[in-house]
Amino acid sequence: MSVFVKLCGLTREEDVRAAILAGANALGFNFWRQSSRVVSADPVASWAPLVPAGVMKVGIFVNESVEEVRRIFDAAGLDMAQLHGQENVEYIRRLQRPAWKAIHLDRCPEGIEEYPVEALLIDSGTVDMPGGTGKRVDTARAAEFVRRTRHRVILAGGLRPENVAEAIHEVRPHGVDVSSGIEIRPGIKDPQAMRQFVDAAVQASKQMHS
Repeated sequence: MSVFVKLCGLTREEDVRAAILAGANALGFNFWRQSSRVVSADPVASWAPLVPAGVMKVGIFVNESVEEVRRIFDAAGLDMAQLHGQENVEYIRRLQRPAWKAIHLDRCPEGIEEYPVEALLIDSGTVDMPGGTGKRVDTARAAEFVRRTRHRVILAGGLRPENVAEAIHEVRPHGVDVSSGIEIRPGIKDPQAMRQFVDAAVQASKQMHS
């Protein structure tokens, strides 16, 4: 089974098309208002017809109200909510939408194994920047987390075309997620980097399962 690849922080139609051509399994759209990659529901909804069946549309949210996440989720035609704030078990249950929960290994929420989510996403956010920092995650700690959790794990944080294969071999995650590592500048993607990232991840996955 190939590793799941998400290309995140898409803000333009041409980048959505390039991500699909690159072979991404999921496309990420940031609805956190303070992000340099922020988008709104309307353009994301307009791009939805471009997205093939089986390619997931993921919305990134940070400490947004349940009602607002639901509104944007439905208006944009999303498949998954990726939660990067202080969202707890009760919040996720009230959301009533498929969700991933982003965590940071140095401040992992208590009771994370009980979170009703489809995956956990290990990221390298700071207090001011919940994600998209481009900082590497400690792969040894991430690998240990993958071994002991019951959840699927998606690895993010500082991944690039040149290091994603090594990270996959070290951590053995269900998936990988990249934003800043495939950019010309925040919100503007490099189509060649997107292709190289997906190709490197797929090749590493084949080697791991051969």
